[in-house]
Amino acid sequence: MSAALEFLYRVLALLALALAIRILVDVWLEIPYSILLILVGVGISVQPIDVGLRLSHDVIMSLVLPLILFNGVIKLNRRVLRENIVVPLVLVVVGVPLAVALLGAVTAVAFGLPVLVSLLLAGIVVPTDPVAVLSLFEEIDAPERLSVIIDSESLFNDGVAVVIVNVLLVLIAEHPPATGGSGLASTVVLELLVVGVGGFLIGSVLGYAATQFIRRVPERMAVLLSTVLVAYGSYVIATSVVGVSGILATVGAGLFVETTASEGLEIDRDTLEFVRDTWEGGSFLLSTLVYVLIGAQVQIASLVTHLWSILVATVLVLLVRAVVVYSLVGIVNVTAATKTPRSYQHMLVWGGLHTVVPIALALGLPAGLPHREFIQTVVFGVAITGALVQGLLMPTVLRVTGIQERASRLGASDRAE
Repeated sequence: MSAALEFLYRVLALLALALAIRILVDVWLEIPYSILLILVGVGISVQPIDVGLRLSHDVIMSLVLPLILFNGVIKLNRRVLRENIVVPLVLVVVGVPLAVALLGAVTAVAFGLPVLVSLLLAGIVVPTDPVAVLSLFEEIDAPERLSVIIDSESLFNDGVAVVIVNVLLVLIAEHPPATGGSGLASTVVLELLVVGVGGFLIGSVLGYAATQFIRRVPERMAVLLSTVLVAYGSYVIATSVVGVSGILATVGAGLFVETTASEGLEIDRDTLEFVRDTWEGGSFLLSTLVYVLIGAQVQIASLVTHLWSILVATVLVLLVRAVVVYSLVGIVNVTAATKTPRSYQHMLVWGGLHTVVPIALALGLPAGLPHREFIQTVVFGVAITGALVQGLLMPTVLRVTGIQERASRLGASDRAE
């Protein structure tokens, strides 16, 4: 069997497994689809079964994330996002650095790590992944405002966390770092402004240019190719040419590419729906493979060795997430015209799973980095434990907070009308 045919065979086997899981979830189980994929992957690792496919930092960052992020952005309701931008913006701009600082401080004490290494661990594990939560939201028709807040926060916090991690890696490599605590903070802020904002601006300009182009070339395949070029091209240009955040460039491009029919937009509605559906299908297929491979790539022996540290880290991550969300959203609520309900805040905390981006960052740690194996094991452990505990209890949390009941009432009233 040729290498290409063997690769295709393995991919098809995983997709067939994913199809069986999808049917199982739809018919019998009230479990988020992506969570079950991760757990099945862990089962493959326990056996152990060699699936013949491996995730790497470059594959996730350069191939997977641009597709998933771009699809996530173009799905956002722009009007709802504009009306609720303050909460996700505060959680990203203030919340991510605050979470890294708090988690770094407590993990330094809990695990006896050097300060910069503990901050690095915090920076890697902080980014949230809402895919599992949002897939469940779609099934129960949850409030769009809650979905937009959770989704937009995740789309932006990935890029900010990547910038922080890169800065910390440079500082750790200095032996010893050439800056103190205040210098570290100013360095991170400067890098966030230059690398983060720079990447977002590049993507925004390219996204706006793409919209102007597709207005003049409304053929559906040309429109689709234009969106593919701007999604991946913005990432490549920002990362390789300019040296700024490729993730935030992709997010910026998605925000400024117009894929929703509106007055004055000279593109057929069916064409735009075709483009969005194509991106949705591609994102679904790729994320399906990624979630299975995350579980299958777990080193069970290493997890068992560091089980206590993983459990402690999981609790600390959740506690820090709670402190950041409740405090910052509470402050925003003081002046906001439309308050963010406490039930939404509960979901922001409980729905903050840490999987794809943290694992990509952990896999990309350079060889020879102090405590590299420990960081990677803890990050994988937090991802799996969070999926197991938070993911499986997600339907219960939705019921307890009343979100599912309110969504059901709204859906019933809509059908009655």
